[in-house]
Amino acid sequence: MYFFTGAVYQRKKLLAAGVAKDFFRKYLFHFIEKYGWELLEWVVLDNHYHFLAEVTRSKDMPVMINALHKTSAFHIKKALKIQDKPFWYQYWDRCIRDEEEYRRTATYILYNPVKHGYVENLEDYPYSSFHERFRDDEVRLRADFTKYRPQDIKAYDAVDGF
Repeated sequence: MYFFTGAVYQRKKLLAAGVAKDFFRKYLFHFIEKYGWELLEWVVLDNHYHFLAEVTRSKDMPVMINALHKTSAFHIKKALKIQDKPFWYQYWDRCIRDEEEYRRTATYILYNPVKHGYVENLEDYPYSSFHERFRDDEVRLRADFTKYRPQDIKAYDAVDGF
């Protein structure tokens, strides 16, 4: 399992429009399926994203992210008539080593819209896997949020300073 995060160049809010987030989500799901990965958690914000995935071949990681960035940028720029170049700045990945790190990282990803002030209640943010997790196992989700307190997680602050 790997944690991925990527940022828009110069932290511009080029993903602020719902249509931009929809395009990114569409192509994230597309390339996850194309490469045979399993998408575990995800969130798209105005200038960055995070996701957790079970990766089948680690050597495909930079190829998949490049395809995701190139394709999503093309369609977002076309739809919104954005001229910015470059669109994406970089991405970062981290191997998840155990179940506890997975749970901590998953809650961190899901909590991101609150952390960045988009919403006060995660149920109000449509661009993440929160709703699916809540529907599938509300008890486990609540337990993870209580145990891992995502508002206190600092492990990813260096890469989440977007």
